[in-house]
Amino acid sequence: MALLLLLWYPLKAQHVQAMKDICYLSSPKMSGRGYVKNGHIKAARFIKEQFKLCGLTFVSDKWFQQFTFPVTTFPGKMQLSLGDKMLTPGEDYLVHPSSAGGKKTLPLAFADSTDLERLEKNSDTCFVISQRVYDILRQSEDRLLYTKTKGAILITEPTKLTWSVGAQPFGIPVFRMLQSVFDSSAKNISFSISQHFYPAFQTQNVLGMIRGSVQPDSFIVFTAHYDHLGMMGRKIIFPGANDNASGTAMLLALARHYSIPANKPKYSMLFIAFSAEEAGLLGSKYYTEHPLLPLASIHFLINLDLAGNGSEGITVVNATEFKNQFNLLDSLNTAMHALPSVHQRGKARNSDHYYFSEKGVPAFFIYTMGGAPWYHDIHDKCNTLTLSHFDRFFNLITSFAEALQ
Repeated sequence: MALLLLLWYPLKAQHVQAMKDICYLSSPKMSGRGYVKNGHIKAARFIKEQFKLCGLTFVSDKWFQQFTFPVTTFPGKMQLSLGDKMLTPGEDYLVHPSSAGGKKTLPLAFADSTDLERLEKNSDTCFVISQRVYDILRQSEDRLLYTKTKGAILITEPTKLTWSVGAQPFGIPVFRMLQSVFDSSAKNISFSISQHFYPAFQTQNVLGMIRGSVQPDSFIVFTAHYDHLGMMGRKIIFPGANDNASGTAMLLALARHYSIPANKPKYSMLFIAFSAEEAGLLGSKYYTEHPLLPLASIHFLINLDLAGNGSEGITVVNATEFKNQFNLLDSLNTAMHALPSVHQRGKARNSDHYYFSEKGVPAFFIYTMGGAPWYHDIHDKCNTLTLSHFDRFFNLITSFAEALQ
């Protein structure tokens, strides 16, 4: 009983610390950890300070690995009305992440998949198309959306609004609106959108390491992206609690664990918090093209994304690529009675493990399943997370890392 209590208190404290980290990283102070109001810089500095507090050392004489990429941002005014009704950004509509800005009032007209030529020629109209029609027209998207017309496109979404990060901006304003909000009797649309495009925006990956006691030149690597979608206008924040403040919190929990002398690993441990994952896995891509430590020295990489609700277990991407390692993880889970299930999935370009495994580095991307459905929207807040099975997930990861050494 005494042993159980000794084990329970550190795990309880870890759970509390993880929630504290998640709530801080997803708070309004972080501005969605994107590319307005220095959100990405604030988050990177927080992670660096946590690494330093853990006693981690920097890599190649620096904590940050800086790189640039193109990004479209919406730092200012954000207004849209349909007819006489002013709509609520984030709830009723989203600006397409690659939309142009502008201030206009335009008449509305409906279009279908046969109307590409009409869409191109009528520069004084906002055309309304369904998501189905948009999907059909996407093959001609470069003609449709990168033209220098004066019109606009309004795409109606049947169910849920989700946002992302845009690179090269379109030539015209483009909006997504819930189908339930759209009023087919409205005659016009008015909007005022402030947009700024950065062709070479500078951001940074954050790195820290712990030297191993037996094989210091071989590495177990833990990664998680800390960036999210930022802000749309002056008030709308995409908090990104589950995606991926939760994975970042797990990364920090692992760093704290291995910094304790009693837990000193045999292999060296490298911790990388990537930026610009939401912009297309750009932080991890840059690292694999400019590694600060040889990629050949990586014994195994574990990428953590969406770690906030594990009530239904975990899914392992690349499980079919690295069958022996997956079987090891699965057998450990069974022996430990850790998580309800461990699902295997094949190769996928869906998180920061991808470019590593493409370079021949054995890697898993592990994400939890269960909990609230909020994803890439304004509702992904820390109070929606249960952190169900977070501690068991942590124990499974550390046991797996130990077994790999």
